[in-house]
Amino acid sequence: MIGQHVDLCRTEFWAALGAGIVLVYGIRHALTRKWAWAAVNVGFLVALIGPVYAAVLVAALAVLVGAIHLANRLGRARGAALLLTLGAAGLFIAYKWPVDRAWRPAWRVWTMSPLVSIGFSYVFLRLIELLRAAGEKIHRLPDLPDAVNFLLPFHMLAAGPIQSYDDFVTQPAVASSLSAWEVLEASERIVRGLFKKLVLAAAIHTILLTHMQVEGWWFLVEMQVSFIWLYIDFSAYSDIAVGVGRLMGVATPENFNKPFLARNVTVFWERWHISLSTWIRRNVFTPMQMGAMRRTRGRYALAAASAAFVVSFTLCGLWHQVNKAFVMWGLINAVGLAGVNIYRYYLLKYKGAAWVKRYMADRRIQVVSTIITFEFIALSLTPVMRNVWRLAG
Repeated sequence: MIGQHVDLCRTEFWAALGAGIVLVYGIRHALTRKWAWAAVNVGFLVALIGPVYAAVLVAALAVLVGAIHLANRLGRARGAALLLTLGAAGLFIAYKWPVDRAWRPAWRVWTMSPLVSIGFSYVFLRLIELLRAAGEKIHRLPDLPDAVNFLLPFHMLAAGPIQSYDDFVTQPAVASSLSAWEVLEASERIVRGLFKKLVLAAAIHTILLTHMQVEGWWFLVEMQVSFIWLYIDFSAYSDIAVGVGRLMGVATPENFNKPFLARNVTVFWERWHISLSTWIRRNVFTPMQMGAMRRTRGRYALAAASAAFVVSFTLCGLWHQVNKAFVMWGLINAVGLAGVNIYRYYLLKYKGAAWVKRYMADRRIQVVSTIITFEFIALSLTPVMRNVWRLAG
């Protein structure tokens, strides 16, 4: 949940940014630009995990790309995509599976340490996106620089966002020139992210947080403050990633949109970690819901949506970490989403669209529901934050 693998204070990150601006944005030939962007990302990998690990990772991507192209020539694109997805899922499970700190076999340390360094949780979701697109054959198949640039963009390794392969493929091969004002806006976005991360989040963490070690009324205060701190810390990475992407002419999706103003859990997940919730909706929730609707001929729409919420957010919890705290967090959010969906359905059924429209426009209802949503999300995060602090300590 909290990306800490890429240190924003390290020289390598800013050297990669400078190289990206000079080598990527400045090049106006599409193919040369693509290879230059791949070179910047690989160069950052070398600085981050060393030349040996970086070479192994790039070689693995070359094998992946070769397998996708071979399967396509043989007419087995969907089957190959499924097998590769299962293989990627197996690697992800091995990566996430908890291991006792007192017992860490050398092979696990050697194989997993580079994956930890590059934030493999986000790379995994982008990999599933790529394999889905390869199986559907909607877009052109990726070549090696495409695979590097989509799966391992240096500015999105720390904490996302998770770009869809559709957006990656359809972005302009050569970005349009930035005006002086656009350069200033992008730079301001980076500075804002650094201020949020290194000043605001650091101050809140130092002054107000006890890592959930207190009881009584201050525990209730810390529950609220932890939620605010998490937003400031997490959104700071996204601000930096979006600003860096703009300066280099690389499409980088927004990840937050005033989540504290959400009036219910559904709206919250449309505003919080937007790229993750969009990925879940596209790759898990919608296929499950539509499959259930087809099998039941639409007779159990609410039940299908509720089941899809439970599965989607249980998997979302496990994606963050394999333990009871994150499973509980996922289930709490699933119950909240299903509850909002059911509540909306019965309001429309028994009150009518006109009444619901007036109800939604009532400022008093908006304020109360926004406060309830904030408290609900803060409460759901409490066991998760306790777990994060325990592991960090």
